[in-house]
Amino acid sequence: MRRREWARLAVILVIALTAGWIALPNNPGIHFSVGDRDVDVDFRTVLGLDLQGGLQVLLEADPPANLPVTGDTMTAARDIIEQRVNEFGTTEPVVQIQGKNRIVVEMPGAKSPEDRERAVRLFGETGLLEFMDVGTANLPPGTRVQEGQFETILTGKNLDPRAVSVAFSERNQPEINFGWDPEGAAIFGAYTEKNIGRNLAIVLDKTVLSAPRINSRIDSQGRITGLFSLGEARDIVTKLKYGALPIPMKVVQQREVGATLGEDSIRRSLVAGTVGLGAVMAFMLIYYRLPGLVATLALVIYALVTFAIFKNPFVQLTMTLAGIAGFILSIGMAVDANILIFERMKEELRAGRPLSSAVESGFSRAWSSIFDSNSTTLITCAILWFFGDRFHAGLIKGFAITLGIGVLVSLFSSITVTKTLLRALVGTGVIRHPWFYGVGTPTANGEPPQRPAPDLAAAGA
Repeated sequence: MRRREWARLAVILVIALTAGWIALPNNPGIHFSVGDRDVDVDFRTVLGLDLQGGLQVLLEADPPANLPVTGDTMTAARDIIEQRVNEFGTTEPVVQIQGKNRIVVEMPGAKSPEDRERAVRLFGETGLLEFMDVGTANLPPGTRVQEGQFETILTGKNLDPRAVSVAFSERNQPEINFGWDPEGAAIFGAYTEKNIGRNLAIVLDKTVLSAPRINSRIDSQGRITGLFSLGEARDIVTKLKYGALPIPMKVVQQREVGATLGEDSIRRSLVAGTVGLGAVMAFMLIYYRLPGLVATLALVIYALVTFAIFKNPFVQLTMTLAGIAGFILSIGMAVDANILIFERMKEELRAGRPLSSAVESGFSRAWSSIFDSNSTTLITCAILWFFGDRFHAGLIKGFAITLGIGVLVSLFSSITVTKTLLRALVGTGVIRHPWFYGVGTPTANGEPPQRPAPDLAAAGA
């Protein structure tokens, strides 16, 4: 066997071992340090709402009498809420409009009382930031101000979202950095220069966050200090970055959602999947013999690599029931590609070609069919993902993503892995009889069965 084949086998072995380690159920992950920073890479399986349960929040539009509820305002509110949910820390959230004036938010894994309180603050409030001239009034944090009580100098509409972030003071207390767009910077700079020594209240949703004294001119950058916890500071930043809701919303219901599939159901699903995969492997071994064994090994590597990608924190894929369905369907695609290759290879062996030539020809002749079928599947996945993203259907997106990843890995499995293993097997020269490759029956002396010579006769004989 050539050195290049050994190198390919070594790469496949490293990939398989790495994927197998990542796919371990109780993988501890990786911990390392970069300078003074500790980095944790977690390889846990992230489950969706249908597999682990979570929190469901129902929001309802609560507009003033002069503000109508339209489809456009509800769509804008949904988009802003979805951005806030993504900053909440949950995985694969679902945000959908229900009826004409309601929005349903589903957050997998969010079950604690603290999560419920944060949900009320984060989704039910408008996120209206105001900078008010309060003169010499000393307003402590938490003070409620009335509409028109003080003059509003600027609102959050002039904030630069890129400049809004959580920082820490020298005493390690959370604080909020903010910055203005050019218009806001000009207004704020002129105001603070003329009002040095007066107090400026920073008010979020009519509640005073801080009322500091102006000590100098402030132009484009500033910061909000106060007695926040880290979670409060992050929630405030989320609301400031993603703007105010176009219409006030109120929380009308919040409830903990149990998993539609309990641990017992998940275990049964795994058993069923294992039995099905075992049946496929048995068929491949019986019908295709040695190539079936190679395909079985390639299928195991495929499953490990695919599951390792699902668990990779950089991909951040959440496993739902629809996602599992996409993964199982992609297994069928991987088997189908191997069947096409082996059938082409058997045709070449029946035609009397040498074994090594039959292997190469089988892959080259099957490639066009494999490429066409997988390309159409990937196009379908892209269409499903597009419409799932457009209409905020998380289950459809999950199905499309898992199926698409599975198809791409199956191409690697069926072409690279299977081909390399078959080349290595044929290159050893140990097993060369066509019967072991699914063609004919073994003869007594172990030689390939001879094809009968054709008869030659005169026309009309």
